[in-house]
Amino acid sequence: MWYFYSPTIVFGPDSLDFLENIKGNKIFIVTDPDLVKLKLVDIVTDKLKELSKQYMIFSEVEPDPHEDTIIKGAEKCKEYAPDLIIGFGGGSSMDTAKSIWAFYENDRPDFGVDDFHPFQDLNLGRKAKMIAIPTTAGTGAETTWAVVITRIKEDGTNIKLEQVNKELIPTYAIVDPVFTKGLPPKLTAATGFDAVAHILEGLISSWKNDFSDALGIRAFDLIQKYLPRAYKDGSDEEAREHMSNAATMAGLCFGNSQVILGHSLGHVLGATFHVPHGLAVGLFLPYVLQYCLNDPENDEAKEILGRASKMVGLADWSDSDGAASKKLIQGVKDLQKQVDFPQAIKEIGISKEDFEAKLDFMGEMCLESGAGVMSPRSADSTMYKKLYQYAYDGKDVDF
Repeated sequence: MWYFYSPTIVFGPDSLDFLENIKGNKIFIVTDPDLVKLKLVDIVTDKLKELSKQYMIFSEVEPDPHEDTIIKGAEKCKEYAPDLIIGFGGGSSMDTAKSIWAFYENDRPDFGVDDFHPFQDLNLGRKAKMIAIPTTAGTGAETTWAVVITRIKEDGTNIKLEQVNKELIPTYAIVDPVFTKGLPPKLTAATGFDAVAHILEGLISSWKNDFSDALGIRAFDLIQKYLPRAYKDGSDEEAREHMSNAATMAGLCFGNSQVILGHSLGHVLGATFHVPHGLAVGLFLPYVLQYCLNDPENDEAKEILGRASKMVGLADWSDSDGAASKKLIQGVKDLQKQVDFPQAIKEIGISKEDFEAKLDFMGEMCLESGAGVMSPRSADSTMYKKLYQYAYDGKDVDF
């Protein structure tokens, strides 16, 4: 028996108007300081004022949100006692909002981030409903059961906790492209490749399924066409709308199938060198796909990616699975070039010396990531280190 989980999704221009249909008059908004400075959050608050709804803004979300930030936000939320919580921003803001929601609903001294696991009843929705409003097109956090939280260990190192619970899926996702209009080119590319990684990792995850596959294939088709346009012209409304939809579809794809070891590599690199999430997982994508295609014991990834390549027009139907899957990887690389996306770790400002000094640590830390569990081909610390080395130099994976 399988389940497909999704929030109620409202999408397209003016979808923010749906706030009128959601019961609740006291709203706690979770966002980051830049969206306040840019007055993007004003679009939401102006709508709330129009609807005579009260609100409070917690705007202390940082990139890769820390555990302490969540606890601080949760205390503010408990004091305010809202009946709606809005996560407004990129994945960091939405993950923080989902986490605050869980703390708000479970107001007891022994509750913590470690309680966000699949076997815990969180009983969310008794006090408040959760609304996710993305301002980028990539993370898919508005649809998923996962939150990524940074924990600072006693030795000062950072680790990214990958916490999951089906109840963390927002009640509503409002996907209005007005919030992505004018998104800077580099952020457009990074978040766009976050979505591409979600799709292609989700297609070959061991939890893959027909429903996720269908959404992923369509989302990839849209991204191929509209990501270069959105990158070149931030005001291209058609491109922005289709990218917003594609990112949410990609979120539904991987949220119901799961990602694989590319996210393990990306999370650890990001925590170690403060590399933005979309940049990290998008960079590793061609390497992890090659690694999975080279599996000496299983051709399933080759069959799946070969078929996907044909369906999105990167390969001919007469091509073998092997040839078609290679064309898919080349298509990913070509798309990266179209949006000036880095294709090797050495291109993102990490020195060889710093990289090698952290290599053993990163190889071991990848083993603590739950993302790798769903990979069609597993990896030990030695393999992870080798993948890092190939990705640093931009070398095709031949093992």
